[in-house]
Amino acid sequence: MGKIKFYSEYLPKRVVNVIRKVTATERDYRTHDNYLLVVGLIYMHQMSDDASYLHFSPLSCEYWKTVIGSHYPQYIDSLIMEQVIQKDEVVYVDDFGNTSRVMGYRINPEYLHDECTIIKYAGTITRSQSADLVNSSATGRDVITKLGIRPELIRMQKGMALEWIENNISIVVNGYLNTDYIHGIPPTLPVRVRIYRDNDGFATGYMSVEAAQNIAEEQGKKLLYYKDKFVIADEEQFNRIAVQNLSTHYKWQVKSFHPDSFNFSRNRNTLRVYSKLSSLPTALLPFIRINGHYIQQADLKCSQFALFANLINYYLNHSGVELIAKFKKKQAKSFVTGLVRVLDGHKDELPEEGLNTTNPIINDYITNDVYQFLCDALLHDFYSIIKSELNLPQRAHGKGIAFRTVFSKTKPENELVRQFRHLYPTVISIINDFKERNGYNQFAIGLQRVEAEIFIDNIWKHAKKVSINCFTRHDSLVFPINKRKEVEQIITDVFKSFDFIYRVEYEEFNTEEIMKRLINETDYLDNVDDFDEVFFYSMLHTDDGNKLKDNELFWEKLQEITLPEHVERDYFNLVSLDTLWQIYELYGITMEMQLALEEDIANLQSNYPIPQFQEKTNKIISKLIEMVSD
Repeated sequence: MGKIKFYSEYLPKRVVNVIRKVTATERDYRTHDNYLLVVGLIYMHQMSDDASYLHFSPLSCEYWKTVIGSHYPQYIDSLIMEQVIQKDEVVYVDDFGNTSRVMGYRINPEYLHDECTIIKYAGTITRSQSADLVNSSATGRDVITKLGIRPELIRMQKGMALEWIENNISIVVNGYLNTDYIHGIPPTLPVRVRIYRDNDGFATGYMSVEAAQNIAEEQGKKLLYYKDKFVIADEEQFNRIAVQNLSTHYKWQVKSFHPDSFNFSRNRNTLRVYSKLSSLPTALLPFIRINGHYIQQADLKCSQFALFANLINYYLNHSGVELIAKFKKKQAKSFVTGLVRVLDGHKDELPEEGLNTTNPIINDYITNDVYQFLCDALLHDFYSIIKSELNLPQRAHGKGIAFRTVFSKTKPENELVRQFRHLYPTVISIINDFKERNGYNQFAIGLQRVEAEIFIDNIWKHAKKVSINCFTRHDSLVFPINKRKEVEQIITDVFKSFDFIYRVEYEEFNTEEIMKRLINETDYLDNVDDFDEVFFYSMLHTDDGNKLKDNELFWEKLQEITLPEHVERDYFNLVSLDTLWQIYELYGITMEMQLALEEDIANLQSNYPIPQFQEKTNKIISKLIEMVSD
């Protein structure tokens, strides 16, 4: 007989002590478990929000009735009397400015900085579930029990991670703080804004950017853009709050990282898979090891727009009936069926042909805006294209326009969507037509379904079938670094089976650490100066017998590139757009280099290019010239 599994929560010690005291005389396991579940749910919501762990998490009566039952007040009232939890009425504002007043809850902040400990539910797996799993069920997700991976071999170097947080969290905050973003946003655009008070609390409002700037000026504060949020605050005050909040959130992510708490679940509507792993901050990925190996991440660039463009492209190259037949999940098939109906209604506005998926060569004589959209979304960095075409200050503005287009209501049309329409009028008509027929939020949900069927039901499924221990982060796959070749082949095969064009980035997280180990633990390199970033992948992630072969492949491609004869400080006037693309496609180029090259490619494609390359682009070109000359 197998071992019975008891679910548990990972909570601050003083919180655990209060629960044990409150339930000490209770004989019914359900009473004990309901107390623990209430605390676990509040703690999970409070700590999962890196905006403010002091903030009250909005949890409605309907939510509590779903997860506990109509008798939920007796548990909350007792815990409030014991001062372990607190509640207050809060105003909840959604992304479109709709407001509602609900009760907010939080764990007493005095308890949050205690060391954490495990407390188990009294019921068995058939009677009790953790807060994470109960919350998943209440929010439309189904628990996944058969994974095909080994969670116990997905580990985090917790000590190193916590030390890194102490020393680097302010750098992360500064990276999220985009002080120049406001200058590229239309002043009339309505946005959700957090207005911080002097006591470090905040209220949320919905207003135009111009109105927010006026409020900030009246209060002697600044309008800031942090991550994906607009904030009115004193800059020094906000920096202090953000460092404290993000540090607390990251430490919670690290301390609560345990295979038993991964808790995979799948949303019944969007088909996305959620878990402790999928929500892990990118900054903590360098401390993850799978099967004892460093990790890599395969990430589909501009995923939802690439997939939308592929759906249109397949429709043009084949038929609507064949496109619908490609999808097996009923939710994804339903979305694609609705999209085909819309495309059928726009046939006269569509180009006669799409891009060839095996050899996608752009036909410059086709001026149709849908065809241009296919080229931009499938062959280039889509957000950089929008930035260049609309003369925007940052790539982030191009991304913001694209996402506002997907998630917005059709009426009233905001300024960002109008800018998008300027580039792709027919594409906007197709999107709006779909929204009007099916509901404004169904287009974004539909793209998530397509993304999920490809990544979850195909790429992740095939990777698990060949025993690759890995996990998804919606539009990406995280896997052991030594499985790079197998993962590449799986991704290639999956997209080929859909007849889709794709561009996947492979991101490394431990470049510096691996380089030091190569120098200290092997005789492959004599010193740091010998380390060649171009060969980073081929040196590290292939078997010894394949190194020469891989290097020969690199040299073969390098010989085809026309490079300047001499090393220069800047190659803007010496290197063409085609040459940059050839360098970008070189085997072994790291994601960091690709991002630099993409920025300069987008720069050259713009109407008014900046007459210089980025430092990293110049550096890689110089290195290649030196290698050819040796």
